[in-house]
Amino acid sequence: MIELREQLIFLLFIVILMLIAPLILIALDFWSGIRKAKKRGDIIRSDKMKRTIDKVSRYYNGIFAMMVLDVIQISMFIFLHMYNGWGAWTVPVFTLIGVSFVAAVEIKSIYEPADIKEKREKKEVMELAKAIAAHKS
Repeated sequence: MIELREQLIFLLFIVILMLIAPLILIALDFWSGIRKAKKRGDIIRSDKMKRTIDKVSRYYNGIFAMMVLDVIQISMFIFLHMYNGWGAWTVPVFTLIGVSFVAAVEIKSIYEPADIKEKREKKEVMELAKAIAAHKS
């Protein structure tokens, strides 16, 4: 029973680290976005900051949903271990997948050159203008 408690404490420590990682990556992306905006000469506006807050909430909604799945699967493994003597790794796999996805998106965003982002935004504006012109009547 002591071994199980130690494993669960270590598991909790791992999950806490996984919950902190997206915040760090989002902050790095935010900082990168400010540097890119300054490089392009753009004005730093509060609506971009609000989008960062929205991004945090969307990411954590997904991560918390994955954590619920992990609590269920880890509880199942603990049950099997305690009552059937069956041993298995209790790893928060789903949470790890969610955090890895967030990390991949944020790292891509950090390394995306400012000019590519600007070209993509101009293309989106042009497509919107074409759609408005097509449906003008």
